[in-house]
Amino acid sequence: MQRNIGQLTWTEVEALDLAKDGALVLPIGSIEQHGPHLSTDCDLVFADRFLDLALERLDQHTKVWRLPILPISKSNEHVGFAGTWYLSAETLMATLRDIARCAVNNGFRRLVLWNCHGGNRALLEVAARDLRIETGLMTFQVFASGVMPDPLDPLDAREPVYGIHAGEWETSVMLALAPDRVRLDRRNCEFPKFSSETLALELTSATVGWTSRDFQISGTWGDAAAATTERGQQRLTPLIDRLAAILTEIAGFEMGA
Repeated sequence: MQRNIGQLTWTEVEALDLAKDGALVLPIGSIEQHGPHLSTDCDLVFADRFLDLALERLDQHTKVWRLPILPISKSNEHVGFAGTWYLSAETLMATLRDIARCAVNNGFRRLVLWNCHGGNRALLEVAARDLRIETGLMTFQVFASGVMPDPLDPLDAREPVYGIHAGEWETSVMLALAPDRVRLDRRNCEFPKFSSETLALELTSATVGWTSRDFQISGTWGDAAAATTERGQQRLTPLIDRLAAILTEIAGFEMGA
């Protein structure tokens, strides 16, 4: 089953059976600094490859198709580092609205915003709700690299809290997925000088608006030097299985059912 919309003809797209089941996935990447050791397309590679691997695990009758990846998104938290490109929130929202309208015009009822860049999460949650209201689509926001707890114990107690970018997790997974993107001799360890009894950097109800330059010199958040291919492989299998299960449920999801 060909699941890439970009590789179908217009008549093949027109013939897709979308009256009941079926979902369209828009993978969203980013081009941004990932420390001195990871290529700037790290999140793009993750979003693209995680999706392809999850699609390979789907039953042939599960109706899920993907678009080509949207390569640049909201990465301005890394402003000041070379190699970082980003769209404004307004530009990305406008782009998503246009793509959602095209999804409706092509007969789709479900649209998945598929993302591996943490800086997009808040905006995509807003976008999913706005697109639901504006287009009638059932919309979903999937932060593909964070859909399950890390199955491995941390090597450093600081890593689960502050190893949020180019640290051990991302570097290990990239070693397992695309080792050519890792500069082994440039891996480093850098944690932010941040401590607070009431505030956090993300994922709580009291956060600080920050950029990487506020805390980090190298751009690495965490201990990339501790990364191994084996730890990446141990994470990939359960992660892809979980993502395939999520796509399977989305394909037949109905509001209020």
